[in-house]
Amino acid sequence: MKCVDPHRCSGRQACLVAFIVTCLLLIASIGQSVEVSAKGRAPTVVDAIEMTQFGDVFYVRGVSARDNPAEFSADGKHFVIITAKGNIQNNTNDYALLLFQTDNAMRSPTPEVLVSLSSSSTRPAIQDVTWVDDRTVAFLGEHSGELQQVYEVDCKTRSLRKLTNHSTSVLSYTVAPNVGSLFFLAERPEEPLFDERVLRDGLVISNQFLPDLLAGKRRLTNVQFADLFETSTEGHEDPVRIPGNYCPWSHPWLSPNGRYLIAETYVADIPESWKEYEDRFLQRLLRSDPANRAQVLSRYVLIDMASRKTEALLDAPAGGGGPCTRTSVIWAPDSNSVVVSATYLSLNLKDPAERKLRQSKKMTAEIKVPSLEVSRITSREVCALEWDSRSGKLLTGLPHPASPSTVSYGELLAFQKGAAGWSEVEFPRSGLEHNNRIAITLEEDMNSRPKLFVEDLHTKRTSLLLDFNPEFENLHFGHVQDVSFQASDGHKVRAGLYLPPTYTEGTRYPLVIQTHGWDPQRFWIDGPFTTAFAAQPLAGRGFVVLQLDEDLSRLSTSQEASYETAAYEGGIDYLDHLGMIDRDRVGIVAFSRTGLGVTFALTHSKYHFAAANIAGSGDDGYFSYLSTLTSFPGVTDDFESINGGSPFGAGLASWLKNSSFNLTRVTTPIREEAHGASILLEWEWFAGLSRLGKPVELIEIPYGEHVLVKPWERIVSQQGTVDWFSFWLQGYEDPNPGKSEQYVRWRKLRKLQQQNEAAK
Repeated sequence: MKCVDPHRCSGRQACLVAFIVTCLLLIASIGQSVEVSAKGRAPTVVDAIEMTQFGDVFYVRGVSARDNPAEFSADGKHFVIITAKGNIQNNTNDYALLLFQTDNAMRSPTPEVLVSLSSSSTRPAIQDVTWVDDRTVAFLGEHSGELQQVYEVDCKTRSLRKLTNHSTSVLSYTVAPNVGSLFFLAERPEEPLFDERVLRDGLVISNQFLPDLLAGKRRLTNVQFADLFETSTEGHEDPVRIPGNYCPWSHPWLSPNGRYLIAETYVADIPESWKEYEDRFLQRLLRSDPANRAQVLSRYVLIDMASRKTEALLDAPAGGGGPCTRTSVIWAPDSNSVVVSATYLSLNLKDPAERKLRQSKKMTAEIKVPSLEVSRITSREVCALEWDSRSGKLLTGLPHPASPSTVSYGELLAFQKGAAGWSEVEFPRSGLEHNNRIAITLEEDMNSRPKLFVEDLHTKRTSLLLDFNPEFENLHFGHVQDVSFQASDGHKVRAGLYLPPTYTEGTRYPLVIQTHGWDPQRFWIDGPFTTAFAAQPLAGRGFVVLQLDEDLSRLSTSQEASYETAAYEGGIDYLDHLGMIDRDRVGIVAFSRTGLGVTFALTHSKYHFAAANIAGSGDDGYFSYLSTLTSFPGVTDDFESINGGSPFGAGLASWLKNSSFNLTRVTTPIREEAHGASILLEWEWFAGLSRLGKPVELIEIPYGEHVLVKPWERIVSQQGTVDWFSFWLQGYEDPNPGKSEQYVRWRKLRKLQQQNEAAK
């Protein structure tokens, strides 16, 4: 068995971890009680982990892939698709790169497996696929236990070749086949924080991250910065580092002729004009400590690869990625200009109306190279997807209007440049495909599992290309509804409503509220994230599950927490009025930002929650504030805006009213879940509730990402959610003997809860 993290565990630790997680596997697979009907059994957490899905990393993160799931070769004769599924036995995520022939696609062919790789890290085993030429595909990949590197595979010979062998993981890359060059961004090496000088003189504390100080390693620096390298695609020379502090979430964008490279770098000296942008997040960063500010504010730079001269592409901050991260920059086919999506534009212009517009909005623009002349394409915040070399049209997508909190393209738009500038035109029917014969689409919705379809653009005939999970025909999923209702303060809320597979009208079921996003166009077994959410497995255990969308209009204000709390209360009233739930058996799950609203509800709402699960989140309380204050730009404003000022002097009264100083009001048994450094966010509630003698449990997943991806970690989190609410809301204990210790702990917590209730 492999260690959970082979780079951190010794052989003895590996054996211990393997033994522990073997027990967890038994927990997940034995003794699960689920609803069974004539249509089959209900889905479980294991089904959610082991399902095959479209493996593109951006799709997994929420980006719609309906109209562009395939990567076509330039000649249009071939295309590839990535698939991924969890492997619980090996604690890996197994990826495959499937090859299809365009001429044969309408015949529902069995795909050819071009490459199959397994990842034991939190990274995908295959991602960022690019056709180098008509027979060669490049991608970022890794074998189990190895670092992520650049590979290429020959589609005819099936030979796999590693193009990089870097000492750290490669984050992104671009290939210039015409000049034989490869550019890549790589993680910075992890450095010890306590070197010989520190051991001799001590360490002056400034903006170091508290977990880094405790671990003695500069892990935050490792995560925040990337290095840019150039090397040969033939691997005959050592990579050459191109100086700069590059953003790890970014990408090197090489012009088609190989002359220019665009990258995103941090900005050390902030231009005075940038203070005039109206964006709240930018303003918060600009008010922060300059030492921290330079680690977040970024801009695009243009590098002339002949002279190695670097200059700012735009005198403006980059737009911050979001839904446009993947294609923030798109080169024109002739290399004479570039399109940048959803970015700020320079304020150094004379037109007062245009200047005012640029202060308030991100835009999409064309920049000529090398003159850097800027032409605005649209003032709408679209994401450029492709500059079609055949038609000259720029293909873009708009964020989904029904689901602004998820990153999906709800509307496709096209723009074309004419004598009078850019204008919107009809989107080509062939969409984003590199041919005029077929279109590949990924079809799904909240009740329909994802499938790939192919359409003949001439005959309009459609055929199934790939059913990712035909075995789901034997499972009985709970029916899902797209619903809306009024929050207790009157604002409108949208949500997904998961019903038990054997739902009976008139029966009142226990309710679990899951927070943090909803999209009716996605087939979500667990919910929008794989941390703590388990919608269909909970429905299979006999729960009604309400998956709430978010309204971000009160974000980082003193109304944010109460606004979200009102949504939870409105959901309870709505379902109670319909006669669907027992309002005395209501549980709630918080993840990430929604911890703020959930913890506020647990301390301030008059509605009682019978159990809660808080994962990777906090309440923006006093301890979290102090432990992150010097390390993260903008955190001061965020905490103080939410809590009504500084927690010192006159502002303390507001903190006493709003934050975790109200733990005495908590009457709900709470399960907390921490992933690495997020234990700072969970600690105040765990320590405080423990001191007050209230039922609380804290589970740490030491090397877990914020959004969990390793199968064993997902079992701990998602199966933990199912077990926790089954115990508190249904009085159910899984008979699996591997869970006996869990229930010994929880029975003690239940006894404590009963004692507290009796003492009221």
